[in-house]
Amino acid sequence: MVITAVAACIVLSAATIGAQSWKRSLGKLKQGVEQVTRQSKPNTTRQSGDVQVPEWHEERAQKRTSGLPAAVDTVIEHLRYRLYPNDRNAVFMGVDDFLFQETETVEILSHVKYGSVRCAVTRTDQDALKGETAHTLVIPTTLKEIGPYAFAYMQNLKRVVIPSSVRTIKRGAFAGCTNLSSITIEPGVRLIEGTSFAGTGITSITIPNTVKDLQTYVFEDCKKLKTVKLPDGIKKIGECLFMGCESLTSVVVPPTVTEIGERAYYDCKSLSSVTLPEGLVKICDGAFSDTSLTSLVIPSTVMEMGTWAFFFHKLAKVTLPARFNDADVLVDVFDNSSTKLFGTSEATLLQGFTFKEKNGRWRIIYEFVITKT
Repeated sequence: MVITAVAACIVLSAATIGAQSWKRSLGKLKQGVEQVTRQSKPNTTRQSGDVQVPEWHEERAQKRTSGLPAAVDTVIEHLRYRLYPNDRNAVFMGVDDFLFQETETVEILSHVKYGSVRCAVTRTDQDALKGETAHTLVIPTTLKEIGPYAFAYMQNLKRVVIPSSVRTIKRGAFAGCTNLSSITIEPGVRLIEGTSFAGTGITSITIPNTVKDLQTYVFEDCKKLKTVKLPDGIKKIGECLFMGCESLTSVVVPPTVTEIGERAYYDCKSLSSVTLPEGLVKICDGAFSDTSLTSLVIPSTVMEMGTWAFFFHKLAKVTLPARFNDADVLVDVFDNSSTKLFGTSEATLLQGFTFKEKNGRWRIIYEFVITKT
């Protein structure tokens, strides 16, 4: 019995020693793994308050939280949106070709969710509703940009309100909406690109003072447009801005404008009154050709007037700076060639312009019609 007990103790002691040795080996192995792991991570750290946080921890955390798709499309109430969950925004893409049915009203959502992520609708895609038949359009107050031709040629659209959140109206946004008679642009818009409202049925428009850039052809062929309030702060009336607005009767150019672009008011056949500001420097080619102007005062600050700037008019009196005293220049600027009378030595042109032959050409006798300042 004693021998058996001693033997058992010896075996137990050996087992204990073996276990302890195994634990020490396991501990060393674990330390080795941790050392290798630490060496495999970047040693750089970022100071965060009083705690130094290894950058690789931050990268791993970002990967865990940004496990969202870069973009995903969804359809809600027959309208398609493209969501960018990581950026928390979305784009209105237009109608879903397979689900959309003709409707009186299209209301673009302000927010669309992807899971728990709420995405704000901040812009519209190009051609989003181009040619659609809706009568009413509701633009959300989250929208910042109206895309090119987004609502063009919506022939049933009659009125629209552009909210103050919008900063940019891209080219052709509402072009060809022939029955669009009322447009309200709330303060906030800064840029209106070319042809944005060309060919619409608007009768009046007030452009807020937040707009600093009106590009070319914005209101071209708005044949029912009668009154316009331009924003203070713009520097230039863009090329062909109001070309073909045949119902426009009067224009007051803002005091900040220094240049009126080519054909800006060309073919505005009813335009009988224009007020030009001191500070205006340049009137480009054809700017006021084919209008019904009867009198005109050119500011003393004007240094250049382009060819045909006032062709085809009804002007009876023009007041302009004394620097414009060259008959050849004035013929190029004011000549009313469609009503020239040939075959006589002297002819009276419409309401007061007098022509006289000189070196084989008919020229304005400018002293009779121009009051020098």
